[in-house]
Amino acid sequence: MRPVCRIILLLVCATVLPFGAEAQRRVTLQDFLGLVERGHPTLQAASLEPEQAQADVTAARGGFDPFLSVNYDSKLYPGADNSSSVSGSLTMPLDMMFGPRIKAGYSSYTFDSKTISTLPASASLGVSMPLLQGIFTDTRRNSLRKAELRPDVASAQFRLDRNALLRSAALRFIDWSEASELVDVADTLLALAKRRQSFILRRSLSGESALIDSTEASQEVRRREGERLRSLRIAEQFGVDVKGFVFTSANILAPDPFDSPSPLSGRVDSVRSTESAVNLAFGARPELRRAELSLRAARLDSSLAAEFMKPNLLFDANVYGYSAITPNYSVGLSIQQPLFFRQASAGVQTTAIAVNRSEFALMLTQRIVEIDVRNALISLQRSLERRTIAEEEVRLARIMVNAEQTRFSSGDASLLTVNLRERFYGEALQRLVSAKADVERANIALLWAMGVI
Repeated sequence: MRPVCRIILLLVCATVLPFGAEAQRRVTLQDFLGLVERGHPTLQAASLEPEQAQADVTAARGGFDPFLSVNYDSKLYPGADNSSSVSGSLTMPLDMMFGPRIKAGYSSYTFDSKTISTLPASASLGVSMPLLQGIFTDTRRNSLRKAELRPDVASAQFRLDRNALLRSAALRFIDWSEASELVDVADTLLALAKRRQSFILRRSLSGESALIDSTEASQEVRRREGERLRSLRIAEQFGVDVKGFVFTSANILAPDPFDSPSPLSGRVDSVRSTESAVNLAFGARPELRRAELSLRAARLDSSLAAEFMKPNLLFDANVYGYSAITPNYSVGLSIQQPLFFRQASAGVQTTAIAVNRSEFALMLTQRIVEIDVRNALISLQRSLERRTIAEEEVRLARIMVNAEQTRFSSGDASLLTVNLRERFYGEALQRLVSAKADVERANIALLWAMGVI
């Protein structure tokens, strides 16, 4: 009973444990991309951009911080009157039309004199605002508006880096899957050759066939063993590349996170129409969003440059008083402006050029996005058609192999013919694997082109 129990135990281990371990160590494309996105340094570095953008917004808002100024001055004259003064002001720019600034001030003077001990303290409250230049925008407001675009720019750049990384990782994973399935094809052909080698060797030893047939069978086994090693080397190298995309939380390469890729499906859920795919891409591609934000920033600079073509006329109004004395009022106008507007004119021209360039860049990006989508759809459609043909080719090649093997067993076919039929079958299997891989590559290309990878 003990040998029987041992055999049963070995069978259980051979059938249960390997499959369980393989199930745990096999990874799908989506799971792999999740691992890449979770810890890759490229995305961790890109995730810092929103923080930098928020810092830029905070710095721009600093242009509207209240500004406090306090001054104390004391003068000492030996043998003469001494004097001291205290003055302070608070200025607060406002982020609104006309760009007004609220001003508050206070001043007090003291003299050590027999006739005058002190002067009445004075306080003032006023407002100043532009009447022509700077009504709609100014340097402070323009800087803030541009800074408020930075978070969207940072988000678009992050998605751009993410999409590029995931596309690269996905394509490398598909290369690995394709190479792994080609190893399986090589294993299948090698198993056929070894089984036939054993069959021919038995026939040769029994005198039913010539010994040279066993030599030819051995030669074919060696040839297929070499092809298998070549396929295995390519698959192992792709596996190293794929695992290089996966990092741990400590920013180091994850130690062998998986062993093998899931099989190629060669299928997609559905194929979108060209119109719907292009529309989706126009709304999701980060390149377009970044180009649109660049155009908005250029238009903000153009609006600011146009403001400098207006006279710099400043209106100022104040109410002030001394202690309990009735308040006084003051109103004033001031103008400071170069006479020929040369610098302002150059600014308008330069910013207009920048706007035109941004518009052309947006148009070009839109065209590139549309071309990407159309090319991906064509590639996907033709790859699906090729996969269907490859499946039929494999079916027919398998029929021919079975028929030729049957003829060879009955002595009606030569070993060379059988080998050729099996090679044709292997080539058909390789083309099917390639077709399935191309379907998945085209699908990744389409998802990337639509910006939804």
